[in-house]
Amino acid sequence: MLVASALAAVLLAARAPGPDFAARAVPGPDCPPFALNLGPADAPLTIAAYLDPFAPTTFGLWLDLRRLVADHDGALGVRVVPIATTMVETLGDARILRLLLGAGARGRQETALRLLDRDGRDRLAVRLADPAARATLAAEIGLPPDDLAAILDDRCIDAAVRAGKSELQRLHRAAGGYLGRPPIFAVGQATAFEDGVGLERVRSELAREGQRIRGNRPLVRPQAAPRRGVSQRLMRPPARAGMLVGGVGLPHRLVVFAEHDEHPNFSLLAPVLEFRRQNPGVLAVQVIARGTNAGARQLRVRTCVAERLGLQLEYLRILAREGEGARREPRSAAAADFIARLDQAPEAQTCELGEPELERGPGGITALPEGVWLDGAAVGQSDLDALAARLAGADAAQRPLDAVFSAAAPEP
Repeated sequence: MLVASALAAVLLAARAPGPDFAARAVPGPDCPPFALNLGPADAPLTIAAYLDPFAPTTFGLWLDLRRLVADHDGALGVRVVPIATTMVETLGDARILRLLLGAGARGRQETALRLLDRDGRDRLAVRLADPAARATLAAEIGLPPDDLAAILDDRCIDAAVRAGKSELQRLHRAAGGYLGRPPIFAVGQATAFEDGVGLERVRSELAREGQRIRGNRPLVRPQAAPRRGVSQRLMRPPARAGMLVGGVGLPHRLVVFAEHDEHPNFSLLAPVLEFRRQNPGVLAVQVIARGTNAGARQLRVRTCVAERLGLQLEYLRILAREGEGARREPRSAAAADFIARLDQAPEAQTCELGEPELERGPGGITALPEGVWLDGAAVGQSDLDALAARLAGADAAQRPLDAVFSAAAPEP
């Protein structure tokens, strides 16, 4: 641990600045603050997150922090401080850091991080260095070309980068040599600490800080009164999440959560497709990708492209026919051609950027468990094999005012 801490201190303190950084004078007090924030900046609970934007797990951690903010419903704010820990700082790295801070200050923090995660460090550095490619790059981020040019030539951003490094160096000194490399977090008044995927230490420190703010009194959450005849699990995810086959106004909806396009949940859908063929206008099917790994993000992009191209039903048929989990046979030629069509569509370059991610969480609409859900109830193969009888029973049990007094989350 001491060796890692010493190495981190060396990386932060002895990095050789690039020539472009050295030529820039320290700006005056007229520089606006460059802060990447998630949630309200004046929230009672605060986290400072020091993340290395070039580390492979950083974007996943950022998504976890965003979900953590959503779980606290306005009570938590996160300040993200990008800290590059490479031994030698190149001009390409400097441009990427400027892009992250400058785009974040203009409300494009997620887009910039997704772009870095998608293109990778080297390719993004090359694109930023090429003046001819910047117009296309600005359009992908959602900024005017002039704004991108201003970001890449902003001295105040350089000062913000240096201030972030100095801030982390002070935390290293305060920790007495027991603090390693980013990701590093500081919750409220607690000392800084390291954490990784899952943010277990962050969550425990947040709970401790919440207790301190409340004077060590436990938080009492009001319990919703149960309603007879209405399931508390009757929740419909937003229609814009994932891929929806059928309209939002159909009487029933089947929701399938999957982590990749070969997930075993898809193997349950054959009777569902047959039921839809024989009973049009009754059942909608929604496929939602869960997780931040490569397979989940690939599925998220493909469902989005299928939505935009009007190919939802065709893609659903391929998922149901070939989503057998541990596939024993290669994907058919027709299915491979269809998947390639989705992957090569121009929409695939920007499709994932606005796709909501309904991840696991302690409460709210993002807390639906894994599996396959029919009108808010978990179902398996036997339920889907008898789908007509299952839906007939649900229709007979529904009361006229269930739609009004239901615990279902409203559609957007």
